[in-house]
Amino acid sequence: MASLCNPHFLITRLSLHLLVLIMTRHSAVTESAASIQLRGEVGGEVTFHCPVEKNQTLEFLYFQKGDTFVNGYHVSGNLPPTWENTRVDLDKMTILMYNLNVSHIGDYKCVIRYSGKTRVEPEILQHLNVTANYSRPTLKVHCSDANHHFSCLVTCTSHGGYPGSKVTWQIPGSFKVVNNSNMSDPDTTTFNISSIAFVNCSDGKLTSLNCSVGDVISEMFPLCKPKDPRDPRGPPVITTVAICAALVVSIMAALLGWWCHCKKGQRREPPAGRQENGFGEEETGLNEESS
Repeated sequence: MASLCNPHFLITRLSLHLLVLIMTRHSAVTESAASIQLRGEVGGEVTFHCPVEKNQTLEFLYFQKGDTFVNGYHVSGNLPPTWENTRVDLDKMTILMYNLNVSHIGDYKCVIRYSGKTRVEPEILQHLNVTANYSRPTLKVHCSDANHHFSCLVTCTSHGGYPGSKVTWQIPGSFKVVNNSNMSDPDTTTFNISSIAFVNCSDGKLTSLNCSVGDVISEMFPLCKPKDPRDPRGPPVITTVAICAALVVSIMAALLGWWCHCKKGQRREPPAGRQENGFGEEETGLNEESS
């Protein structure tokens, strides 16, 4: 038995360990390289390719998700039920999967055996990732001027996306995100997301904002109103002045009408001892006695 302190023994052991490490690393890299990455969208389709050799007679081709049979071919024609959203093309040795949804995400493999052979061909993994684009975000705004502190709550919503994401705000000035919501639809397992931001408009500066989810951006939305430089409260002062001016005009019109009415009444009362004849001329009592 070789001594553990023997230099040749130590060198031999180290060399063996190094060789095993290199072979393991090479095997891991080869297996990783054999995994094919496929990407599809919700409602779309994707094609899987199985490496079948044309010059050999195929006994069976099983396309599986893990250990679950999806679709395939057997020379006897006896196969378990297949997924309804798949179709096999034996000429091209492909499997078409359509009407994709989030549940189809996962690892798939082609299990192949040729006639006259007892072993199954090495499996090649194919990973499917399914995504869904979020709708264009929409904005809803509610503003108030409580205690002359003008502010707005802005809600940004988007739906139908996968995987989960978050709302990003583009707001110049002072704002604070007060709520975030990320809910999964029970039927499609896609996400509906929303976010609410509080925007302080007390400085009176007119600003524009938008929000985005991933690469999808909402329209620009104008927010806040500029102050009136003559009064810190801005537009309400203008309204007050207009009301006062209208009130003064109404009072002056009433006084003018009353004055005209008085003048007219004075013209209708002739002096004592005088009256008007039919021609608008005045006759005295002496003329009446003479006639």
